[in-house]
Amino acid sequence: MKAGDLSGDLERWRADRGSLPTDREARRELLERLRAWKAQHDQDRARQPGPFLQMAWDAVFSDEDDQVAEAIRQLEDALAQS
Repeated sequence: MKAGDLSGDLERWRADRGSLPTDREARRELLERLRAWKAQHDQDRARQPGPFLQMAWDAVFSDEDDQVAEAIRQLEDALAQS
């Protein structure tokens, strides 16, 4: 389940999330990569000076941020259930 970038990670999760048997270690690795991306994204957004640039940041990155947050929730649920 290893991928080189965020879109690759998200695509692999979409393809893998319904498959059984699950590879817990691969899912944990993916979860850690997505959490790291989210943490870096939030830090980068917080560094934007003023509300206008933060709004511009959100306009550019909100779709990716939403997709990552949803994938994190799904992975956490999948790992908790397995």
